[in-house]
Amino acid sequence: MKKKMVNKKTLNEQLPATIKIGWKDVKLERVKTSFIKNNSDYWGQYVARENKIEIQEEAKGLDLANTLLHEVIHAIVYHSSLNAQGGPLHDDDHEEQAVNSMTNWMMTVLRDNPWFLETIKQSIAEEKEKDKKK
Repeated sequence: MKKKMVNKKTLNEQLPATIKIGWKDVKLERVKTSFIKNNSDYWGQYVARENKIEIQEEAKGLDLANTLLHEVIHAIVYHSSLNAQGGPLHDDDHEEQAVNSMTNWMMTVLRDNPWFLETIKQSIAEEKEKDKKK
């Protein structure tokens, strides 16, 4: 039986410098600034022009996980042209509502079903192993 390794690093220290989203390597940055838009406070933002996701250093635990997933989905929307002129999420309000809803539902599925993410990871690992043998 494999022993589970306990990583002593904080979640903040574990975040890599980039995340691969489609064909792009998107920068991940922890920042001190506070994001305020329409008088609402945000933990993070996806900056398409700079190809980066910024997340406030104060975001921890589920707030960090939710923000990371949320901003990754924004990057997917952008790189899929779903928010381009004529796209279904062209209106900023529509994009934010769709991204926020999907993120919150996915976070609930992942939190309430711990086996789910492990099943996906194991299935991907098995497929990669098959590809190596070809």
